[in-house]
Amino acid sequence: MRLCALYERCIKNVLMPGPFAGTIPPAVSCLPSADMHALSGVHLISVNTPMHIATFNAENMYLLTDRFLTREEFAALDDASYRAMNVSIYNPNKDRKKLAAIAAIILEHDFDLVGLCEVGGRETLENFNRLYLGGRYRCHIYEENSSRGIYVGALVKRGRFSGVRSCNVAGDFSRNLIRLDLETEDVSLEVFIVHLKSQRGEDRGIDMRLAEADRLAGLVRPRRCVVMGDFNGILIRGMHQFEFDRFLDLPLCDVLAAVGIPQSRRHTHYWFGDGARFSQLDYIFCTHDIEVLDAGVVEEAVPRNRDERFKLPSDHLFLRARIDIGQE
Repeated sequence: MRLCALYERCIKNVLMPGPFAGTIPPAVSCLPSADMHALSGVHLISVNTPMHIATFNAENMYLLTDRFLTREEFAALDDASYRAMNVSIYNPNKDRKKLAAIAAIILEHDFDLVGLCEVGGRETLENFNRLYLGGRYRCHIYEENSSRGIYVGALVKRGRFSGVRSCNVAGDFSRNLIRLDLETEDVSLEVFIVHLKSQRGEDRGIDMRLAEADRLAGLVRPRRCVVMGDFNGILIRGMHQFEFDRFLDLPLCDVLAAVGIPQSRRHTHYWFGDGARFSQLDYIFCTHDIEVLDAGVVEEAVPRNRDERFKLPSDHLFLRARIDIGQE
């Protein structure tokens, strides 16, 4: 394993002009959940190629339209027309400059899999994939469990895997829990994408948090398994919150720990209240048979106050890892 820097620069300016800043490939029509081989001309990547994965809380990501729009028509919309397509006062459409910044990171790093939190439903995810990512990915999302209308979703690169299956895991999870089964030739990988209960309310949601963490721990298999997402808590061993005891007893490795990032330099979330607090709430855990080749947080400028934070695409950062799942 080799040590990598925690911070990576991938875009010069978070607030890029227009909804299509950066290089975006030609549009590809979105296909239903069908076998990957249905895509003509797609060549599967070798099993020996490391997998590049990421997790990101997109912070209230809504992209709803009142009709089908081509990318050219979408780009031609003025801001007022774009906002008017989603009249919700609680869940308005996300600023297009922020959507463009999120897309720029995904395209720059060419992720094979992106686990997303706080996505405003299937329409949002499919619009984002088509309008900003040129349809490079297949969308997996289940609109279940969330009272806020925000869900866990996944973007899986087309042609990367020989087989992809997904399901929503039944049970009481605050923002639903997605399980992906990814196959490349004769090797399979199980991935869970989570968004656990926040620490809000009179009791800080502790009963629900304990139940969710314990249920998640009971689902994880001991080999070829990845768990990623927003855990809404601290899981750095030695500093972790007690509700994660059972989960951290599992044979799992935090990717940032695997590459030697010091605990003091691991943060994925910005919060400004009485003061600034940066902490790691987002994680990628891998079973010990998976080699972590490199990992890091994608961070541009560090905000100094709340106003600067609100100019960023999210209060969270992308967490990424390049892994080798080996062969059977």
